[in-house]
Amino acid sequence: MPELPEVETIVRGLRHPLLGRRVLRARLRYAALYRKGSLKVTWLVGRKITAVERVGKNAVLRFGRSGLMTVNLGMTGRLVLAGAGATDRPPRHKHRHGRFIFDRSTELDFYDPRRFGYVYITENRDLRGELNIGPDPFEMSSRGTELGEALRGRRAPIKSMLLDQRIVSGIGNIYADETLFAARMDPRTPAGAVASRSRELLAAARTVLGRAIDHGGSTVRDYRRSDGSRGEFQQHHAVYGREGDPCLLCGTAIERIVLASRSAHFCPLCQA
Repeated sequence: MPELPEVETIVRGLRHPLLGRRVLRARLRYAALYRKGSLKVTWLVGRKITAVERVGKNAVLRFGRSGLMTVNLGMTGRLVLAGAGATDRPPRHKHRHGRFIFDRSTELDFYDPRRFGYVYITENRDLRGELNIGPDPFEMSSRGTELGEALRGRRAPIKSMLLDQRIVSGIGNIYADETLFAARMDPRTPAGAVASRSRELLAAARTVLGRAIDHGGSTVRDYRRSDGSRGEFQQHHAVYGREGDPCLLCGTAIERIVLASRSAHFCPLCQA
């Protein structure tokens, strides 16, 4: 699933081409792709984009003072600008479930082979409250006080807590593993036991996420940037997807375990 760096990369790629564009036509192929309570995409016709943002793992297009369209990419979703000229574009119509035509010959296509993503169009809503997500690492106090309070007394593994979007949004399996390696924390450690190190943990998350954004995110399977090209941060993963490979710091073989039905990659020596 695209995480904070991937969605941030997509949003940055869309911002310049879409700002100020007016919607001429909009279509979403399947009603099941609407999040419950959403307005129809036809509501957007005639409205102008005033901001392109990211909220957690979601891309958000704002229209005027009150309207917004949230796009969650699920596991396999893509937002691709038509005519971007990339060599790795999906077939023109295969899995293209959403199409948005703007003035000045601009088009945005929404692809989602597995259809786990959704579109959510609303007016005058508290989006973060509607999505039930907390702040992302860049929105938290650098002192780590918010994160520390959220972790204090928790018995669940710290890896599981980092995946809980209600506590900290934007982090998924890839960057939870990479963050815990950067912070030298065992993913199985009870979250409450590392609450006192929340400042250190938050700093590690910001560093890892910032580096991933600089490299355009991680293309492990389906993720692509808005021009259809691949991210490059997967080439710099320290632990994720490297089971059995030597640790980049100590040479110990990277291990993979399962925590709460999710995989966790770590170095048993560096993260003892």
